[in-house]
Amino acid sequence: MAFTEEEVKSEVIWAMKALYNKGLMTGVGGNASARLPNSEEIWITPSGLYKPRLTEEDLVKIDLEGNVIEGVLKPSMEWHFHTEIYKRRSDVNAVVHAHSPYSTGLAIAGVEIRPITLEAALMLAKVPVVPFKYPGTKELAEEVGERIMGTRLLILQNHGVIGVGYEMIEAVTAVEILEEVSMMTFIAKMMGRLIEIPPEEIEVIKKLYRI
Repeated sequence: MAFTEEEVKSEVIWAMKALYNKGLMTGVGGNASARLPNSEEIWITPSGLYKPRLTEEDLVKIDLEGNVIEGVLKPSMEWHFHTEIYKRRSDVNAVVHAHSPYSTGLAIAGVEIRPITLEAALMLAKVPVVPFKYPGTKELAEEVGERIMGTRLLILQNHGVIGVGYEMIEAVTAVEILEEVSMMTFIAKMMGRLIEIPPEEIEVIKKLYRI
C-alpha cells in the first residue's frame, strides 16, 4: 500500500510496465491512476506518451473534476472515467485500463466468462460489460460509474477492460486473472467443450474462503 505521493507515482509507473510486459496493452494504449486513501486528487498517466518509458516526472496530478494541479503534460483522455470511479468508490485507490486481447475479444464475440477455474468462480462471477461509448467521453464515464459498484472489473465493449483495487497490485492482478481465464475459455471453446465448476462446489469454495 502506498503511504506517500512518491509511492503512489511509483505504483502507477509499475502498473503500466507490468501490463505492457504481459501483453495486455500496446506502448501507447492503456492508462492508470492512483491516489492516497480518501484523497480527492489523483496521479494519472499522460496522453500520447509511450507507456513503458514513462517516468514519475511525466505523470499528471488532477483533482476529481479534471483540473490539472501538477505536471506539464496533458492527462489521459480517459480521466473522466477514472475520476468518476473515485467519486463513487471510496474503497478504490487505484484504477487501470488495458486493452486485454482475449478478454476484449470474447466480449466482442458475445462470449460470457464462466466459472471454469477457482479464480473465475471467486473473482469473476460478476464482470459487467459496458456498452460501447466513444473513448474519453463523459458518456462513457457515466456508464462506467454506474456499473463499477460492487465489482473489481469491467469490460468495455469493443474497447478494453478496467480493473480497480484498494491498492495498485489488486487492480493489476484482477486484470491479469481476467485475461488468464479468458485465454482458457478461448482454448476450451476452440476444442469444443467448456466444463464449469459445479454450483455446489462453488458454494463450498466460498464458505472455505469466507466470501
